[in-house]
Amino acid sequence: MVEMRGRLRATRRAFSLAGITSARLALAEIDVLRHPAPERATVFDRHAVPWARAALRSLGARVVVAPRPPIATTGPRLVVSNHRTTLDAVVLLSLFGGHFLSRGDLAEWPLIGRAARSAGVVFVDREDKRSGASAIRRIRRLLREGRTVSVFPEGTTHTGDEVRPFLAGAFVAARALDIEIVPVGLAYPPGTEWFGESFASHATKLAARTRTDIVVCIGDPRRSAGMGTAELAEAMRAEVQALVHRARGGAFP
Repeated sequence: MVEMRGRLRATRRAFSLAGITSARLALAEIDVLRHPAPERATVFDRHAVPWARAALRSLGARVVVAPRPPIATTGPRLVVSNHRTTLDAVVLLSLFGGHFLSRGDLAEWPLIGRAARSAGVVFVDREDKRSGASAIRRIRRLLREGRTVSVFPEGTTHTGDEVRPFLAGAFVAARALDIEIVPVGLAYPPGTEWFGESFASHATKLAARTRTDIVVCIGDPRRSAGMGTAELAEAMRAEVQALVHRARGGAFP
């Protein structure tokens, strides 16, 4: 009976998410066309952030931000976080807006893929070196335009709270640019991580839960200028690790 209720809950939430996404995407696409090209990314952000917050609510996710919400900025910003579930990108989008780096096949998914393309998601196939190089160039261009880009430098999802070594790609994109880098630590209830199963299976399990609490710890921004790529990657990994421990200690003793 409990399992059946979970399946019904997941189905209901999937339809709710599809409705929210369709409605918000239609509004965003109409709104974007009413503005000149240089303003369109900012206009889309005004729709993407509320969509992300509504999507999390519809999926039963409750986001707790500690010790404070993101500090507002008008300049380029690279947000770096650990990666644990299918919700991570939506969580960061709900807090920071902007763009994020995602697996390449997301672009082909029904509805969500269309929304991701419209939102300017940076797609990458990590098995293809040319795709990786193209993603780095795209991130660099967005940062030069003053945009926010969120990335998961571990490269894939993991279980537990150990933050794996950060891949260099995003930090190569930031090389020689004077930008803000914001570390973020995410903590989920144990057992909710995405590992060893398909995206659809994991997303369904999350949607079937009565509620999923997500604790987000946001660190102090640091400037990227003056640090080498490897040094910067390791410094940010250490900061994200400390933030994950803070999130875990405050939320799931």
